[in-house]
Amino acid sequence: MRMLIAEDDPVSRRVLETTLTKWGHDVLTAENGLEAWAVLQQADAPRLAILDWMMPGMEGPEICRRVRQNISTAPIYLILLTALSDKEQMVMGLEAGADDYLTKPFDRNELRVRLQAGARIVELQNSLSERVRDLEAAIVERKQAEDALRNLTLTDDLTGLYNHRGFFNLAQHHLKTARRSGQSSLLLYADLDGLKEINDTLGHSGGSLAIAKTAEVLKQTFRNSDIVSRLGGDEFAILAQNVPRSEVDNITARLKENLSAENNQHRHGYDLSLSVGTVWIAHDSNLGIVELVEIADKAMYDQKRHKKLLSNSRIPDGLELRENLPA
Repeated sequence: MRMLIAEDDPVSRRVLETTLTKWGHDVLTAENGLEAWAVLQQADAPRLAILDWMMPGMEGPEICRRVRQNISTAPIYLILLTALSDKEQMVMGLEAGADDYLTKPFDRNELRVRLQAGARIVELQNSLSERVRDLEAAIVERKQAEDALRNLTLTDDLTGLYNHRGFFNLAQHHLKTARRSGQSSLLLYADLDGLKEINDTLGHSGGSLAIAKTAEVLKQTFRNSDIVSRLGGDEFAILAQNVPRSEVDNITARLKENLSAENNQHRHGYDLSLSVGTVWIAHDSNLGIVELVEIADKAMYDQKRHKKLLSNSRIPDGLELRENLPA
C-alpha cells in the first residue's frame, strides 16, 4: 500500500521508512507539516498517512482537521504518532480527525497490527467507492434509457417532431400552465397540400421527403419552446406559447416566408403548400386541447375548400390562412 510518513526527526523517519518498505509498502516521506499537507492535497495522495504530532510548519492534529474539512471521494486513513501518553491528548487528536494513534517509541508489532487495520478500512472504502461509481453509472444509463424510451413514445420517427401522443400530453400541460400564469397561446393546424399527387408521381419516398421538408420549415419558423408536432400522415399541429394577439399575423407571415424560401430552391420538382387553420387562445379560455384542435381542424378544411374553389392550380406562395374566432 502507498503510505505517507510525516516526521521531522530524521532518525525516526528513517526507521519508519525502512520498516514499512521491508513490509512491502510504497512509502513517501515529508520532513514537516507543510510538506505533508501539500502531499495530501494531491489528486493521487496516499490513502494512509502516519503523522507526527509535533512538526514545524503544521502539527499533526491540524493536518487531520484540514484533511477532514477537505471534501474528497477518497478518504485518507490518518494515524497520529506522538510521544505524548496523556489520554486527554489522545482524545484531542482523535477529535481532530485522526483514525488511530501510536506512541513513541513505537512497537513494531503494534505498528503492524494498526497498519493492517487501517489497510482493511481503506480497502473497504475503495470497494464502497467503486460500488457508488457503478451505481451512479447505472443511474445515468437508466435515465438515458428512460429518456430514449420517452422520446420513442412521444416523437415521430420520420420528422423528429412530437407525435400525436406527445403533442396532446404536452399541449394539455401547457394550457394549464398558461391559464395559471395569464398567458395566451396560438394553435395552428396545418395540412400538406397535394401529398397524394407527390406520392403518385415520385413514390412514397418522395412523399416522405415532402413531409420531412415541411417539418424542417416548421422547426425554422417556431421557437424551441413551442410544441411542434406531426399528428399523422400529412397533418401537423403547433401550439405556440405566450403569443399576444398582435403577434399572430407576424408568426403566420414568417411561416409563409420560410415556405417560399424552401420552394425558391426548386430542389424537389414541386412546391410545398400548406392549408392552415388557427385559433388564438386567450388565457381565460376554458376549452380543452381536443376541442381547440377540432376548431382549428375545421378552420383548416374551410381554408382548403376555399383554395380549391379559387383555382385548380397550386397557390403560388404555398400558404393561405383562415383564422377562427378567438377561443
